Amino acid sequence: MVKCPNCGADVSPERTWQVISPLPDAYGRITITVLGSFKCSSCGHSWKGKVSAIKVGPEGEVSFGEGKKTKKRDEVPREKREGKVIEVDISDILEEE
Repeated sequence: MVKCPNCGADVSPERTWQVISPLPDAYGRITITVLGSFKCSSCGHSWKGKVSAIKVGPEGEVSFGEGKKTKKRDEVPREKREGKVIEVDISDILEEE
């Protein structure tokens, strides 16, 4: 339940829809946010807002919550990848022209 910002009464959403984030977070989880339109039966105020959020991970883990309440995945230390170093002298490039 969501509380009306004007009078504080409990209100259920009249209509809901889902928004899926196009980019995953740092842990590879996709966020699915459920939004809704509300209308207070006591004062008649109407607004749109977030109903809930769900994060779905690559290994199938799901965390429910409203905002920052998420289950943290076990941190797996990543191997440091060493790249190949290429040294270029600008005089060599200029001589080729």
